[in-house]
Amino acid sequence: MPGRNVAEQVLQDMADPVRPGSLLESGRVSGLVVKDDGTVGLVLAVDDLSRAPAQSLEVTIGRKLREAGFTSVRVIQTAERGSAPAADPAANPSAGVIPGVRHVLGVGAGKGGVGKSTIAVGLALALKRRGLKVGILDGDIQGPSVHILLGVRTRATATAEKRLVPIDAHGLKMLGMGVMADPDKAVAWRGPMVAGAMVQMATVADWGALDVLVVDLPPGTGDVHLSLAQKLKPSGAVVVTTPQVLARADARRAVAFFEQLQVPVLGAVLNMAGLVAPDGALLHPFGEVDGEAGIGAEILAELPLEPSVVAASDRGQPLETGAVAAGLDRVAARVAEALKL
Repeated sequence: MPGRNVAEQVLQDMADPVRPGSLLESGRVSGLVVKDDGTVGLVLAVDDLSRAPAQSLEVTIGRKLREAGFTSVRVIQTAERGSAPAADPAANPSAGVIPGVRHVLGVGAGKGGVGKSTIAVGLALALKRRGLKVGILDGDIQGPSVHILLGVRTRATATAEKRLVPIDAHGLKMLGMGVMADPDKAVAWRGPMVAGAMVQMATVADWGALDVLVVDLPPGTGDVHLSLAQKLKPSGAVVVTTPQVLARADARRAVAFFEQLQVPVLGAVLNMAGLVAPDGALLHPFGEVDGEAGIGAEILAELPLEPSVVAASDRGQPLETGAVAAGLDRVAARVAEALKL
């Protein structure tokens, strides 16, 4: 299958209809994602185009990319990019997108296995401890885990108006595929269907009044992340990584991806950043880092690998005390400050 360099060359060879240079040089195209299965996705800024030329340009881009060998092309049009400065969390872009929800906060990671879902749940609980009204949406449609971390074993219901009713768990309002379908069966859906399910759960649910809706995103950068940025208008994102060089490299790409989509990255959480041995020695199974860890975002907290957190999470009784909880309280304080909560 063709790679990213092929997609970039196709876009570089296409002249922008009204701006100087190619589609890449003019800033018309951003958020380019190329997958191994031949799928390509991108964000197309159409703020200076009327509807017909914008639609024609989208069709032409799709045709040329498919001619270059790509099997599927996903284009998301936005009329905001290029007409406004980079997003400011204090401007509250989430307001009004989901009824009753003041801010949407994405929690993402460049790769799996870094404890992102555990951190997303812990951060939601830390925000709740600040007296905020908080919900959490499991955006990982194909690998949901928030319901396990919160010990939820019931299914979500709907109102007579067909609005989903989030489940109350540990003071949070929660929804996810784990409470919508059989949690033991795989969801065999393609990317656009997965992204559509996440947006639908977010927008048709009766969340009530929330200060923050935390969205636990799937690992990587793909359709769900594009839909989050374009449809749910998040006020910001937090990226989770471990100190391992491989994880930090993927986190760096996640940070860059959010920035391309004009989603402010509020900072990163360095998870599993140390382990206290029985003799009291501090071990670093994933290595040590200093400063920004080379990922392009401020480290909001370094959290240890705490066995009690693992055990509590497996029981569905997340800990709200201890070193990890205290670190997430600091992250919550920074997030609340950035969102002016």
